[in-house]
Amino acid sequence: MLLAGTVPLPASDLPPLPPPSGSYGIGRVSYELTDSSRPESLSPKPGAHRRMMMHVWYPIGRKASEGKETAPYLPGLDEAKSKISAGDIADMFYPATYEGPQSLPTTVVVYHAPIAHGKQRFPVLLFAHGWGNPTFLCTAELEDIVSHGYVVAAIDHPYDTNYTRFPDGEVLGFAQESFNKAVKQPHGIRGYTKERVEVMALDNQYALTQLLNYARTRSLHSPFYKRIDADKIGAFGHSIGGLTAARTCQIDSRVKACMDQDSTDYRGSAFVISDVQQTEKQPFFLYVVSSADVWSSNALNPSESELAQQKLTRPEFDSIMKEQQQTQTKQLAAINGGSYRLMLFDLPGYIHRSFTDQTLLASKLDHEQSLHNFHVAETYTLAFFDKYLKGDKKTVLDSGETVDGRAKLETFPPH
Repeated sequence: MLLAGTVPLPASDLPPLPPPSGSYGIGRVSYELTDSSRPESLSPKPGAHRRMMMHVWYPIGRKASEGKETAPYLPGLDEAKSKISAGDIADMFYPATYEGPQSLPTTVVVYHAPIAHGKQRFPVLLFAHGWGNPTFLCTAELEDIVSHGYVVAAIDHPYDTNYTRFPDGEVLGFAQESFNKAVKQPHGIRGYTKERVEVMALDNQYALTQLLNYARTRSLHSPFYKRIDADKIGAFGHSIGGLTAARTCQIDSRVKACMDQDSTDYRGSAFVISDVQQTEKQPFFLYVVSSADVWSSNALNPSESELAQQKLTRPEFDSIMKEQQQTQTKQLAAINGGSYRLMLFDLPGYIHRSFTDQTLLASKLDHEQSLHNFHVAETYTLAFFDKYLKGDKKTVLDSGETVDGRAKLETFPPH
């Protein structure tokens, strides 16, 4: 089922996002999916099955968007606001401030536009959001990637984002009660995280199957008919979505490359798994900023009061950090397809949420620095997928070119 759009506000009243740097315009179509093979454990409705929304962003001709009404930035937010607390809305945008629809940016996305002319088949990327963040809070990144000739299937994973709106008007919120219950148990958040990552990875797998089916079916609702390259599929995600991308690669061999944008489990690993030896075989890219950080001075030098709260001595803490560093490095080095680790924590203003639009929309931050940080990360993201899905051997991953001297790239060769 297709999700209808809402009428956007006049563009003059809204702040802009960074313009996409590629040659294509961006179209989007959305689908409601139901996996009848999986019951929905978090639904209050007896017999419910797993539902999700898949938003497919795809390349269109630049001229195709001229004079066309563009899609709203956060479709469905107005309908969902009554079911989201003011605190959750504030947190959803932090460090930006939500001050009503007029504070939201415009997009360059056109609903249901014809795909770019030609016979070129585009690589596909699966995208998974972080906890609490709707997919659309990563609009700048998704627009930019698609403008370089990718189809991105971004999944809204119900109960793991602040709201998922379905075409029939139903809105599902974050499973706060289940989350709070897990937090109160010893190591409960670890088990809950692993459980949700498994659900989200299975969502990805199911959505990919449906997307490839749509690409083989001539339909008004499938603008990318015969235009997807089923042999060139990647997965990426932010925070818990990064863990989801890693897990997707473990369970689905159709995915040829995966990227984790700053997430880690409790062992310093980028993989929520029980066996520290288990990794995927595909090429892998790990961003290290905050959640995945076991390396920077911030991570290595907690205050005495912070140590006291954790009931740790400094030698005990140092030992834990060293073990986590060794685990993270060991797992990256064990990936058959090779891997990369990019440390960005030395860039001023780069935080965990810099992978989303939240820092780009925050007026109290240095906007020029936020834009710079965005472009640094985008350069490496595109380089990784261009290399492994498009066969480009002249990216910054191979050339030795310095994008920013404070961005530290490590390469673990394939074996």
